[in-house]
Amino acid sequence: MPTPKQLQKVWLLSDTVLYSEAVTFMRGLVRDQECNPLPTSQVAGLLSIAEASDYGELSRFIVHQRERNWPPSKRDIKTFYTALEEVLGTMYRKRLTDEFRLLDGVSASERELKSERDALMALLAREFIQHLVAENGLLAAEVAGQRMQQRQNRRVG
Repeated sequence: MPTPKQLQKVWLLSDTVLYSEAVTFMRGLVRDQECNPLPTSQVAGLLSIAEASDYGELSRFIVHQRERNWPPSKRDIKTFYTALEEVLGTMYRKRLTDEFRLLDGVSASERELKSERDALMALLAREFIQHLVAENGLLAAEVAGQRMQQRQNRRVG
């Protein structure tokens, strides 16, 4: 169970680091890699599993989604989950302890340390995913607006 000090640090990281990284992540996929924003069904599923599960369950969900045999029209979903798995994996393996220093001063057995690491990572992932979902919504609205504008331009021109 995270301590109040660890929770405060997670919330601070959410506002200062994770938010901007989530925005950059989504914009990179949508604008640079020309992926479509996630469909509503994927957003709902990802948000639901992030809110209701521990990090192990979330990780298994992400891997499952990445490994699914998506039809060509939905390959962007595979791209999203591949990139998300990489970002969260790096956060778990390195950033949680080395950069974010969320386990400083924690003295515990290896098993307790893994449990603590998983609990903190679940919180970090949840915050990151909430920011992803918000940015995805903005980008989806932007894409829909551009498509509507293109349709109107075709009718006029």
